[in-house]
Amino acid sequence: MNDVVDEDPGSYGEDLDPDTLLTQTQHAISAIADVARRHEDGPPLARPVDTLDHALDALVAGERYLRRRLGLNEGRGATADRSDLLLLVRAQSLQLSIGEVRVRRRTAAAAELHKSLTRLRGGLSAADLLREIPRELGRLGFSRSLVSGVRGTRWAARSAYAHQDESFAGALVQVGSSMPGQIGREEPETEAVRRRAAVLVRDAQSRPRVHRELVTLGDTRDYAVAPVVVHGRVVGIVHVDRHSQADVVDVDDRDLLGLFADGVGLAFERAHHQERFGVLKRQLEQQISGIDEVFYGMTDWEQPAERLCPEPVKHPYLSAGPLQELTRREVQVLRHLSGGASNQEIADRLTLSVGTVKTHVKAVLRKLGAANRADAAARFHALTTGR
Repeated sequence: MNDVVDEDPGSYGEDLDPDTLLTQTQHAISAIADVARRHEDGPPLARPVDTLDHALDALVAGERYLRRRLGLNEGRGATADRSDLLLLVRAQSLQLSIGEVRVRRRTAAAAELHKSLTRLRGGLSAADLLREIPRELGRLGFSRSLVSGVRGTRWAARSAYAHQDESFAGALVQVGSSMPGQIGREEPETEAVRRRAAVLVRDAQSRPRVHRELVTLGDTRDYAVAPVVVHGRVVGIVHVDRHSQADVVDVDDRDLLGLFADGVGLAFERAHHQERFGVLKRQLEQQISGIDEVFYGMTDWEQPAERLCPEPVKHPYLSAGPLQELTRREVQVLRHLSGGASNQEIADRLTLSVGTVKTHVKAVLRKLGAANRADAAARFHALTTGR
């Protein structure tokens, strides 16, 4: 062991590659465990070091043990040999390096999160959001994701993403929709909904209260779940994981998912407001159309054409025959109609709503006794040209 312990502790932690840091941490923890076994005063943390979170926990426990052995917690001078001091320095150096890696990862993740939420706030409908949310989670680095809707105490899959495996994504939706989860039955989802916070699940294969069919289908080891809250109510759940043989899901992933789910809730609120605005806009247009009818019906603008002008009417066809029953506005509409203009084109030319134009066209057809627009145009042409 001495050939490892006597290495320069400053060389540890300089390589900020996560895999290298995990390897270095495993070596350091093994060395600390050897010291504890030699002195028979209790081993430090013995769990596997397979994530940066585990590595940091193990190093903190190892440092605590070494400081106790060295008498540093009681203010005494170091009583152990040089190897214990080197191990302590190595553990502290690795903790600093892991902290730096996590800061860099969080900074990069925050930048990607901003881009992702910006795309989701780009005027998408609720249906579009359901389709795009799993894809955005893929861009954030999660190889698999599932979006479920919550209704009452049931949650059922709506959309999914699986990196380079659309068939598996479809299988996730099929299983998650045909066998809905139940709030109060699956513990992680229940906790996420009740706490309204993201939850990290470790070793899902051995957990008793999980959605067993989904966990088995995905061969899932670790996963994170977060609620989607819209207008103060949980309307959905988002799951992310990675294949059990690949990288695990850790605390940073959980926190990232929580922020993402918060942003998704705001995106759904935005989409809901836009959809309501669209409905209100259509209702307003209908009301304006009705106001047009009231307005034109109560003013001289819609009086018969021959009564609009105190002077002799310039066009004889307006003062005799069927056209004398038309109002000035109806004559204007008929003139454009006979030229082949559509209702929308007439509305644009006369600054009216399409609904108002339709009302005028119906009145024209009735007053002229015309069967359709073409018949009305032909009658107008005959009356104004005398042919």
